[in-house]
Amino acid sequence: MIPFSSGALIKHPSAGLVLGKGPFTEQATPPSKGVAFYVNTFDLNDPKPWKIPSEIFYPSISDLGTNIPVHVNWQEPTPDSYAQVFEEIMQAIATGGINKCVPGMSEFGTLISPDNPQEIIGNVLQDFPNHFQYGYWDDKQGFCGATPEILVHTQDKHVSTMALAGTARPEDENVFINDQKEIREHEIVARSILSQLSPLGYATRTPRGILNLGSVIHFQTLLNLESEAIHSPDFWVHLLHPTPALGCEPKTGKNLTQLSNWRSQLRSPAHFGAPFGIIIDGEFTCLVAIRGFFWKEKTLGICAGGGVVDGSSLTHEWRELKLKRSTIKKRFHLG
Repeated sequence: MIPFSSGALIKHPSAGLVLGKGPFTEQATPPSKGVAFYVNTFDLNDPKPWKIPSEIFYPSISDLGTNIPVHVNWQEPTPDSYAQVFEEIMQAIATGGINKCVPGMSEFGTLISPDNPQEIIGNVLQDFPNHFQYGYWDDKQGFCGATPEILVHTQDKHVSTMALAGTARPEDENVFINDQKEIREHEIVARSILSQLSPLGYATRTPRGILNLGSVIHFQTLLNLESEAIHSPDFWVHLLHPTPALGCEPKTGKNLTQLSNWRSQLRSPAHFGAPFGIIIDGEFTCLVAIRGFFWKEKTLGICAGGGVVDGSSLTHEWRELKLKRSTIKKRFHLG
C-alpha cells in the first residue's frame, strides 16, 4: 500500500523504484543536483513541470506491490465519436497532410471498491517484464501505470530512445512480422525519430524487432545518439515528444493542434501519452505514460491509442483499441 496522500513514483532503469513524497516544490527548470520528477501534459503546457519531492525513498517493488481486486462499473464506449475522428484522419492522409496519426480512445467507469483510488496504485507495482512503473497523485486525482516505452534517456552526450509501434496478439506473431500495414506504421515512427536525431550527432538504429509483453507484441527499434553537444532534458522532451508512435507525422504545429482537438473529442486524459520522467544528479530518464489508468475522485479512466495510416481499417483499429484497454484491465485487476 502506498503510504502517502500525495506522491510520485517511477521505476528507474538502474536505480530501481524511486518513490517521492509530497508536497512538491514546482520549478520551470530541473535542479542542478538531487532528484526531481518531470510531470507534464501531452500538450506540454505545464509551466513548471519539474516536481521536487519533500522526501525521496528507494523501496523494493515487492514492499509496496499489491493485488487488490477492484470493482468498477465500466461504461464501454460506443464507436460513433471514434469513427468520426478516424474518417477525418483518413481524409487528411488522402490529401497528403498527414502520414500517420494516433487518436486515443477512452473508457470510463465508477469505482465501487475499494473506497479510495489510491489503494489501487500498488496494483501497478508487480513484476511486469519490459515495463517501467510510474505514477503521480494527490488526495483528489492521479494516474499510474506500467509502460514499455521510454521517450528518452540522457547522460552527458549520450542519448537513447526507441520506436515502439505496431501491435498484435502473441499468437499472431508469424502473420504480424509480414503485415505490411504494421511494418509501414512502425517504420514511419523509427525513421522520423532518426531524422530528428541525425542533425545533432552520430545516430544509429537497430533492426526492427519484436517486443513480447505477454498479452500483446509490438515492433521495436532502439535508437542511440552521441550528441555533439550537451542539451537540457527539456530540449530532448520538446524535440522528441510526441513521437509518431503516439502523435502525428509530420509533426507540424497545424497537425499537433488538430491532434489535440481529436484527443479532446475522444476524451483523452491530459496525461495520457505524456512524458513522465525523473532526473537523478543529471541523469534523465523519461517514459511515455501509457498502459495505465487515471482517476478523479470516484471516476476511473483508461485510454489507449492506435496508429492510423494509409490502408488502416476502422474495424481493425477499433478492435486493437479494445484489446489494449482489456489488457490494462486484466493486468491491474480493474474488474
